[in-house]
Amino acid sequence: MNLFVFSKILSLKNKSIFDIPYEKQKNFLDQLGDANNDIERSYKQYKCQCLFIPLWKQWLFNAITSILYPFVLIGLLCKSYAIKQKERLDAIGEMKYMGEIIPEELDKEFDINHDYFNRDFFLKWTDIKFIISLLEAYPFSPYFQLKLLLKLSFYSYMIHCYHPRAIVVHGEYSFTSSVLTGFCQYNHVTHINVMHGEKLFYIRDSYFRFHRCYVWDEFYKNLFLSLKAEASQFIIAIPPSLRINQKPDPRADSFADYKYYLANYSEEEIKSIVRSMDFVSKKGQKVVFRPHPRYSDVQLLRKVVSENCIEYPSKVNIIDSIANCDHVVGSFSTVLLQGYCIGKDVILDDVTYRKQYELLREYKYHLIHEVSIHKLSQYPI
Repeated sequence: MNLFVFSKILSLKNKSIFDIPYEKQKNFLDQLGDANNDIERSYKQYKCQCLFIPLWKQWLFNAITSILYPFVLIGLLCKSYAIKQKERLDAIGEMKYMGEIIPEELDKEFDINHDYFNRDFFLKWTDIKFIISLLEAYPFSPYFQLKLLLKLSFYSYMIHCYHPRAIVVHGEYSFTSSVLTGFCQYNHVTHINVMHGEKLFYIRDSYFRFHRCYVWDEFYKNLFLSLKAEASQFIIAIPPSLRINQKPDPRADSFADYKYYLANYSEEEIKSIVRSMDFVSKKGQKVVFRPHPRYSDVQLLRKVVSENCIEYPSKVNIIDSIANCDHVVGSFSTVLLQGYCIGKDVILDDVTYRKQYELLREYKYHLIHEVSIHKLSQYPI
């Protein structure tokens, strides 16, 4: 079973951002109120995420994890006896193959090794005091506790084996992030978050705290503050991914006049997307469709378009992809902002995703306010 299928099963019947109205999300966040410490931050972020998960699934997860927890804890503690001290690393990061999202000032400060993130796991007996503090705070939330335990075991391995000065992640969406910051602080390690994708008002990303959180613009800082993220962590920095200075090459194999950057889609949606882009070939130009490396169903895409109309992320890196086109098309993808920053013609899909497009202003989408942005409905079908 591949990762795509497994994630589909885990997310079965879950709601997504647009399934719950902005006002309902905001009211739920306001009812939870502010958080006073890292454990409370993680728990309130967890409660926000539960809003999108069916009750039956929450009960099922809690029932299963309440049985598993003591066995997992004992197993993780016993595993520590088999692990030996490793070489010392300056910093460990999870941005392997995504170095372009790391701000230059951070890259200069630390020698970040991306090969050892989450490579193994254990818990040391010295971690027990920290784990007990979590259990005392929320003893009747077994799924919350087990998820924290598992994430802590990966961090414990990295911290105790490699003794890094910092751990660098892109994990603001994880409800474990604030507790992991507390754990890093407990072990004298700096926990740093790097923004890596477009953001809307989505309470999945609420309450988090890192020692530092690098964001692309004041807009995103204010957005996260409205989601009750801790205020002192933010640093505004433009990463290389938003500073593309590569010129387009019409002779390159990766060049296309229009590129549609896909996310998750159903069969009906991908057929609609392909139909809406027919105007490109009718005027003698080239269009390609680039699947998302994690969320797109490539097998489904192959049923609808020919191989020469697909740009695979494994064959063309994102920087070359954006540079080698004139028009960037999609629906609130990070790539649209990247294209906008280097002067590409950006087209928002309000045909296949019409309802979603109409909600983007309400959900605080950055580019929706820019007058130079075009709509796909403005083009002939």
